[in-house]
Amino acid sequence: MSFEKKKQLLNDWLNIFKENFKIEFAAQGQKVNKDLILERIRSHCTKFNGSREYIYLLCVSTSQERIPVYIGKSVNPTSRWRGHISKLLEGKGSYSHWKNLLIREDDIATQSLILLIIPENEIVTPPIPNFPTTVGSVEYQLVSLVSDAYPETLLNKEGNRR
Repeated sequence: MSFEKKKQLLNDWLNIFKENFKIEFAAQGQKVNKDLILERIRSHCTKFNGSREYIYLLCVSTSQERIPVYIGKSVNPTSRWRGHISKLLEGKGSYSHWKNLLIREDDIATQSLILLIIPENEIVTPPIPNFPTTVGSVEYQLVSLVSDAYPETLLNKEGNRR
């Protein structure tokens, strides 16, 4: 499958969710506010209490596109992101790469960031046609597509233990 086809599959899938499942993470030039982000995640997930699992994508948002930089899954996105944000702001270990890509030392976002959090019961179409729509399968498909479409920005890779 060509680079362009993979990018198109990714964008087609993201377009399904880009508005109704979007949480503002931080605007470019804005301080990353952990408590505000966590409240937005909690409020968003409350709307989908029937979901057992969620897939999430942290994306750089430009006027032309949304570029996923991290993809994951969780049964409790608020708890999961509490850890991610704390480690991002700390910027140590594997999160030093996150910090270098996304925020300055004073915790100001270097680019606009959004978080898509999608409950499993809303995923009815796979990113890659004829693949399963389980959260685990969709996460794997997205990591694969983003790895090829945006290899320089993806913070997680296929096969990495998380």
